[in-house]
Order: sequence, then C-alpha cells, then structure tokens
Amino acid sequence: MIYDSSELSASLQPAARWWREWEAAVLGILVVAIYFARLTTAPICGEESRWADGAREMIASGDWIVPRQQGVIFPERPPLTSWAMAQVGLARHRVDTVAIRLPSACAILCLTLLIYAYARVWISRLGSFSSAAIFATLGQVLGIGRFGESEAVFALFTAGALLVWHWGYLRQWSRTLAWSLGYSLAALGALTKGPQAPVYFMAVCGAYLLLRRDWRWLFCRGHLAGIVCFAAIVGAWLVPFAVSNWEATDDIWAGLAQDRFTTQGLLKHLATYPVETFGCLLPWSPLLLALVRPSLCKSLLAGRPPVRFLLVSLAVTYPTVWLAAEARGRYYMPLYPSLAILMGLVVEHCTEAAADRIDRSIWRHYLRGLSIASLVGGVGFVAAHMTSLPQFADARQEWPFLGVWFVAAAVTAGVLLWASLAHSSSRPQIAIVVLVGFMGLTYTGVIINSRVKGGNDLAPAVAQLKEHLPQHEQLFSLGSVYHRFSYQYESPIRRVPWPASAADVPGDVTYFCFDRRPGDNDLMRTSGDGRYATTTAGKLPFEWDEIAEIPCDPVNRKEHGRTIVVGRIRRFPILARPDVNRPAPR
Repeated sequence: MIYDSSELSASLQPAARWWREWEAAVLGILVVAIYFARLTTAPICGEESRWADGAREMIASGDWIVPRQQGVIFPERPPLTSWAMAQVGLARHRVDTVAIRLPSACAILCLTLLIYAYARVWISRLGSFSSAAIFATLGQVLGIGRFGESEAVFALFTAGALLVWHWGYLRQWSRTLAWSLGYSLAALGALTKGPQAPVYFMAVCGAYLLLRRDWRWLFCRGHLAGIVCFAAIVGAWLVPFAVSNWEATDDIWAGLAQDRFTTQGLLKHLATYPVETFGCLLPWSPLLLALVRPSLCKSLLAGRPPVRFLLVSLAVTYPTVWLAAEARGRYYMPLYPSLAILMGLVVEHCTEAAADRIDRSIWRHYLRGLSIASLVGGVGFVAAHMTSLPQFADARQEWPFLGVWFVAAAVTAGVLLWASLAHSSSRPQIAIVVLVGFMGLTYTGVIINSRVKGGNDLAPAVAQLKEHLPQHEQLFSLGSVYHRFSYQYESPIRRVPWPASAADVPGDVTYFCFDRRPGDNDLMRTSGDGRYATTTAGKLPFEWDEIAEIPCDPVNRKEHGRTIVVGRIRRFPILARPDVNRPAPR
C-alpha cells in the first residue's frame, strides 16, 4: 500500500521550539529529581561492578580497545559502557558510584527529552508530554534506569537512532543527514551491546520504507553515507580489537545474543514473556488495552499516519525477544519509547472533547483505578509496617518519611479522582505530573530505602580485611574472583589459575582469595560467571589458613550464598585469624 506524502505532511504539527515549552522544563525537573537524587545511596549491585572493573583496567592500562577483568580479556560485550564510566571516573579521579551510575541517569534524561521533542513533530503538547512522562516512569525504567547497567545507555542510542531518523523523514531533512544520524546512533548502540541496535534500525526503517514504497529514501546516496558512518564508528574499535584478538571477535560481538536463542523452555517463554512485558510497563500498561478497541485504533491510524512507524517498529522487533527463550524483559527496553508514545496517544485521544463517551471513559476509569490503588497501597503499606512479620523487615521505613509518603499517597489518590470526574483542558497534565511525582517519591524513597536495608554493602568488611593484611601485600585470586569483591577491594587482584598441585602455585603467592558458592565441595567447585563458567577441583593442594570469608551476594541472606574466601599459604608462623566476617544478616 502506498501512503501519500501530502497526507503524511498534513498530520505534522507546526514547527515549534519545543525546548521553550513549559512541558519540557517540567520533564527535565522531574527526571532530575527522580534519577539523580540519592544516586549513590543503594549498594552496588548486578553487573555494575563488572563494567566498573573494566573501566578501572582501561584507565590503569591505557588500553581502551580490549575489555579486561583482572588483566584477562573479557569478551562478553563491547566496551562503551565501561568507556562512559571511565570518562566520568577520570574527571572524578576514581571510578566511584557516581562514575558508575551517572551515564545511565543522563541517558534517561536525554531520552525522555528526545521523546518529547520527536513527538512534538506530529503530536500535541499533551500527547508529547504524556509520552515522555510515561517512559520516564515505566516500572522497569525506574528499576534499572539509575543503575550502572548497560540498558539505559543502550536504549538511548537504539531508540534515538529510530526516533531521530523518523524525525528527519517526517520533516524531510537531507537524506544524508537523516541516515547518517540514524546509523551513527545505531553504531554507538552496537558499541554498547552488539548487533541488536543496527539490526533493529535497519530492519525497522527498511520495513517502514517498503510499506510506504518510498524507494527514493531506501535507495539513495544518503543511505550509503549512513552505512559508511556506521562502518567508520564501529570499525574504529572493532578492527583493532579483531586484529589483536581474532578468536574472541565473535564472542564479544554476538556471543550473548546467540546464547539467548535456544529451544529449551521456549514454549513457557512464549506464554509468559508478553505478561512479563506488560508487568515491566506498569503502571501505564493498562492504557495499551485501549488499543484493542477497533474504533480507537481506526481513529489513531486515520488521523496520525506517523503512528504506523511505531507499529512497524514493534511488529519487526518484538519477535526477536519473544522467540528467544533466554530473553529477559529488560532486553526490550529500547522499544519502550515507541510503546510510551502509543500510550501517550491514548491519553491524548481519550481526553479530547471530540472523543466519544466510551473513549473518554477509558481515561477516567484508568485514573480512578490508580486512585484506588494509591490509597489502598498507602494504607496497606502502613499496616505492613506496623506488623512484626519478618517478610516486611526490609520494607519498613522510618516513621517521619512513612508519614510523608502516606500523605503523598492520599493526595495523589484525591487528585487522580478529581481529574477523573469532569473534563478540563488542564486536568490531564495535572494528573500526570502528580502521578509521576508520587512514583518518583515511591522509588527514590521507599524502594531505595528498602534496597539499602536489605542490600549487602561490602565496604565495611573489605576495609576491615585490608587493615589486617600486610601493607602493600599483593592479593592473588585463584581463578577469577567475583567482580563485586574485586571492585570493592580497589587494589588490583592478580589472577592465577586454580592449582592442580602445590607446584602450580607461583612462588610470590602468599595471600590469596577465591569464590565459594553453595554446592561447592572438595571434589568440585564452580569458577567464573555466565558463559565463561568452568569447574575445578574443590580442594586446594597445599596447607593454608583461612583469614576471612566475606558474603558477597547483593542482598543479605539468612544463609550465606556466594562468598569470597581469603587465605594465606602456610609458609610462616600462623597468626591469629582476625574477625573480619560480617555479622549474620537480620
């Protein structure tokens, strides 16, 4: 089917200086308040310390091409995440928690404003504001957007490639400019997590242009210029890496992506992944259910031809995670902006005076449902706080904050109910601002406080350990050591292979450490992580004294999970073992 270009142009909004609109300022303030406040409060968790270790090694070695862990190549993912941390670390003179998390917080801010700017090309101020605010407060974005994982930065570059290219297509920029910007952003996404970004970009844009039969944009010199930009950016890193580490090139570029596609558990994944996606998009995902109403979909498609680009992007990309049995909900985060814009369009349509009674009732019922949920949640949380059940121990808050949060929940419930009772041009914006503010308070307050109480901060135990080790004594690891420990230890930990005999131990090794996991025994233990995990003999072939065993799981457990054992080879008189173990968790 061919779509008339005049029809597409007629659907565009008049050119506006979006950065001067109050909605853009409010979005910036809300995102900064939510994502930058208490940025360093929660303990380091997940893969944050792994990429931070990589950043430290880059700074120390001066090698920005080959990612390493403990001096050994770690070909699991391209290095842009560690590059970003290292650059902030150089400015701060250390790769600390700010250096780890600031790139992700900045990425969420930039992507939120980009969504607003892109949407203003063809959507009203209300719809654009709703779209950007929805993205910034999706449950999963709140959950990982402030942490030093790769997802936030990857989403910025991958979604940015799609949105910027379509922005240029709608405004009829120079084809060279539009394709070059799109491919350049896709290249940065590729340097973050591999081929997913360029595959998404080329597949979505190609399918969209084929649907429109716009051969002039698909086959043009500008498209070739974009491909050249992509090759130059990716090649600047990939070529020198491949020259020096050819055997690891496939692993670092596509190894993880290949691992996700397996038939084991596929049927279960097909049934549960859409539900997982719906949960990741809460509390806004119920708005997507409105799209099952044929009249609403017809109205959006008829009045908004650019919406087809969003639908194409979802149709082309969702099978890549739905059919990958090992895919997780966060892997689809680069397409959350498209989903957020669709939800913003639902808000815009259902609050228009021209909308029919049923469509208007969708928004009102949604607000009333959230109003009830806010009030019930507030009462339930206070009740749980007052119980002595151990399940709620980590969730209990200090009374002054709990009182403030309960008042905020009650005010939010009242405002949402008020906004649902009658039509007013300002009520949707007020409802969204209040809801976003309450969600931000809930996450930066309740959730972060809970993570602090339940989290396992290694800093005190590691500091005590270093006090008891001889000054300037080199610590070795037998095999790879857990990255949470190596990050917190800060000083380089030299890695040597797990010894099969006493003769395999280098002569300069006195103090050493190794991972101990549940299930390890004298016959066999697990070494390494993920696709690089191996097994070794469990018993060391020499006499040694245990100095400390430090629990290293990200959260406190009644029974220790993964720990780091620190020991000393018996070459000197035995010293008293210092008490550097952490107290039993509550």
